[in-house]
Amino acid sequence: MLQPNRQDRGRWLVLALGVSAAALAWHIILLPGSLTFGTPGDHDEFVRWGMQAVDQGLVTLYDRPPPRHDWRVWHRGAWHVEQHAFEQVCNYPPLSGYLLYVSGLVFEALSSDRLINTVTSHACFSSWSILCDFIVAAGCAALVGLFRPGWPARLTYLVALFFPPFWWDSVVWAQMDTVLMATVVWMVYAMLRGRWLVAGVLWGLAFAIKPQAVLLIPLWGYALVTARPRRRVVLGGLLAGLTLLVVALPFLMHSGWAWLRYSYVHNLSPEYGDETTMSAFNVWYVDVLRTDSLSASARWGPLTKSLWSKIFLLTGLVGGFGLAVWRWRHDRRGLILWAALSLLLFMMLPTAVHERYLLLVLPFLGVGAVLLPSRLMAGFVLLSIVAFAQVTWPAWKPVPAGSWPDIEKEMTYIWAVERKTPAGQRRPPFQLWVHQARLDYLQDRARTSPFEWTFTVLALVGTAATVAGCVIPLPRRPASVAVPPDLSPA
Repeated sequence: MLQPNRQDRGRWLVLALGVSAAALAWHIILLPGSLTFGTPGDHDEFVRWGMQAVDQGLVTLYDRPPPRHDWRVWHRGAWHVEQHAFEQVCNYPPLSGYLLYVSGLVFEALSSDRLINTVTSHACFSSWSILCDFIVAAGCAALVGLFRPGWPARLTYLVALFFPPFWWDSVVWAQMDTVLMATVVWMVYAMLRGRWLVAGVLWGLAFAIKPQAVLLIPLWGYALVTARPRRRVVLGGLLAGLTLLVVALPFLMHSGWAWLRYSYVHNLSPEYGDETTMSAFNVWYVDVLRTDSLSASARWGPLTKSLWSKIFLLTGLVGGFGLAVWRWRHDRRGLILWAALSLLLFMMLPTAVHERYLLLVLPFLGVGAVLLPSRLMAGFVLLSIVAFAQVTWPAWKPVPAGSWPDIEKEMTYIWAVERKTPAGQRRPPFQLWVHQARLDYLQDRARTSPFEWTFTVLALVGTAATVAGCVIPLPRRPASVAVPPDLSPA
């Protein structure tokens, strides 16, 4: 009786190893694309922070900005070696600092000149995200396997490995979102298994990677209301804070609470508070496309758009929380659905939202789509398309909406600097020069705005479809599904 199962597991192991090797090769093939389609400014910061940690000491990351260093920039059909004139104290939490330090050590060993924005630099500093792509895929498969073991879980692993928004963000954009997602996905798995202390440690590690871990507070609030015993949920939450403090201890001893100020206070305070959205196709992007303005301080009636967005978010979270507790409290799948829904609300309703916030939604929405395809698959597919459009926007949207004030300000600065130079004297009169630039801007915007409207509508429809799929009461779990004992309803 056991032999077929062993054969099946053996075939799956061979297939999983082969697919994993193919996925790794695909990630490696993509690395050169980061030089053309990536975000060199962010990569420059990561590398310089890593070099600072190696050269000056790990604990100096929150003391001062890193020194400038040579980087390669593609300009006018050729590579140029310059230095990025941008000074930023490390604004990533301590665990990310450790990862940057290790990458910096490897980069120093592999590159004698440590030139930034090369395949070597991207390979060294994207390796954590590439590794975590595999960990996220395994975590999504593990979540599905709790309720639909076998091939649904295995196919989830295969699809997640080659999921375009993830590998584009990890390799081409060289960001660390999947490093955060790796801890969060397995945190939810531990919560579903009733292992609250493990879940608390993973939440603490998520806090130590990126400040967006704060978006998981509603998820832990849902667990506190629905899970038993509650004291273990509380202990898990307390352990998360303790884990963060332990990880940050070297920095705390060196420079006090500077790590907290730069990693959390500055990031979560309104650094971009006056911007309606940062290339995120949410409800506020409709206003951006309509007005060509990013100002969140503009008034809608008696309140600013920024304040309206906070009211929308609070209303959505409170209403969604009540719905989740009412509909899903007797079914552990509700934890996955509330994770997807609450994170989606954080993406769609506030102003000052980055495009990459949607990535954190997709693992849980994707798992939910496998468990309840008739309800959630449409929303997952639509939002996956939107997510890929959002993380690739620099490749197809050269001029962002609402950027004219910044362009005009830069032109005014250039005119003031160059007006007495030969280059400045050859320019047309200032008003004519600005007028022509304005016409060019409007022409560029006219080329891409239809695509932006399309993706914004898809985002709104995908969100509505997801909410509609969550509102309907969950069907009872089939009796044939093998669910571990600690997943029984609270």
